[in-house]
Amino acid sequence: MSERATKADWLVVPILLCAAALRLATSGYSLWFDEIAAVRFAQQPLASLWSDWMAREANPPLYYTLLKGWMAVFGESDFAVQSLSVLIGTAGIGAAWWLARRIGGSSAGLFAALLLTVSAAHLDFSQEVRGYILAHTAALFGCAAMAVYLERSRLAPLLGYAIAALVALYAHTTMVVFVALANLAMLALLRRDRAALLRWLAANFGIGLLWSWWAWISLGQAGASASTFGWIPRPGMAEALEMTGLVYLPLYIAGESVALLPVLALLWLGGCLWFAARDRRAVVVLLAILAIGAPLLLWALSQRLPIFLPRTLFWAAGPMVVLVAIALMRVASMPVRIALLGLLLALEAGALLRWLPMRETEAWPQAIAAATRVDPHAVLLVQGDAMGVAARHYLDRTGSSLRLLVVAPEAASDRWADGLAGAPHVDAGAARAVLVREGHVFTLARGDYDPGRLLGPVGIERPLPDARKRQPELSLWRSR
Repeated sequence: MSERATKADWLVVPILLCAAALRLATSGYSLWFDEIAAVRFAQQPLASLWSDWMAREANPPLYYTLLKGWMAVFGESDFAVQSLSVLIGTAGIGAAWWLARRIGGSSAGLFAALLLTVSAAHLDFSQEVRGYILAHTAALFGCAAMAVYLERSRLAPLLGYAIAALVALYAHTTMVVFVALANLAMLALLRRDRAALLRWLAANFGIGLLWSWWAWISLGQAGASASTFGWIPRPGMAEALEMTGLVYLPLYIAGESVALLPVLALLWLGGCLWFAARDRRAVVVLLAILAIGAPLLLWALSQRLPIFLPRTLFWAAGPMVVLVAIALMRVASMPVRIALLGLLLALEAGALLRWLPMRETEAWPQAIAAATRVDPHAVLLVQGDAMGVAARHYLDRTGSSLRLLVVAPEAASDRWADGLAGAPHVDAGAARAVLVREGHVFTLARGDYDPGRLLGPVGIERPLPDARKRQPELSLWRSR
């Protein structure tokens, strides 16, 4: 494992600059529902974020805390809040380069950085205003620290791992999978070095103590899984492999149209397992356990508590990319190696070009602007506090004079938003009375949140379609 820098290593600088530029150049689009929620959490006092008040939310408070500080400096525009994730994601690319270079040499490091730079999945999550990119980057830094600790069992890399593990756990609760797999791997790899193993166990005991506060909240949420996790389907093996293929293969969203995606994912995992078995270096075995074990453990846990989604597996794509870069650099034939590298980069770039027009954005500012053009002082009716939070976010940013009203949802949902909408609440009867009194109101519908279902007896709907058919759906209701 080389530590001395070479001239080729400096190529990582333009790669990182290109990665940041690509992500910034394609940022600035309107946020979607969950991202708006993240901004609303970041607006809360630190005393609330780091207290049992956060029991309403399934995610830990670290990302929201970082976002809070970021917004205090750079503002709350869509571009500003997305740029925090861009910074974190670019740092993760740097960590992947360093790790792959340390294990496989300069070429492996540069290729790992290139793969992540043009990865549609990585670009997606490194713009999204959520904690998934923080978990991904923390896992890569944790892997780098573990790689050094496997070479020299010193305090500095162990402390680095502990910090990375805590960041990961406080970035997203499902990162307990990362820590569990890291411990499984390190217990096996350190079994012949008793002193190093004991120090490792002591460090993880400390991690457990420092995470116990949030772990206790998570246990309570798991007990109420119907309301917290009930929207997540319980995956079968085929569905789990399909999600694994979307995250690991250089296809991303384009992979949804590939009929044999589960088979390709299984072959991909099998190839990585074969490489690790042949290589046998401790750090390669570690990466293989993380990359292959993550979908298996998430699938097993999801048979009891559904938590398997592409976003909860995304962190493991970092170790997988490093593993792939190292494996390709071990191909003996230079022409074959170059052909494989070119193919992977071409597939990643193609997936990126296909994904960009399909990215997950929502038309909140466009819908509010459309309603404001028709009647700038009309009532805007939404259903549930979560919808109220989202509507209020863009009403404040556009300076609209629309009057927001929140009607109670038909069933209890989205407890995280309770009391955060900042708008008057009405029941179904009062909502109908408002329509009769005002003569017309606007409604915003998203999924199951559709206040228009309550207005049918007294009103007539006229949808105001958006050319791209994006959520939320805006309608103008007139009284009969």
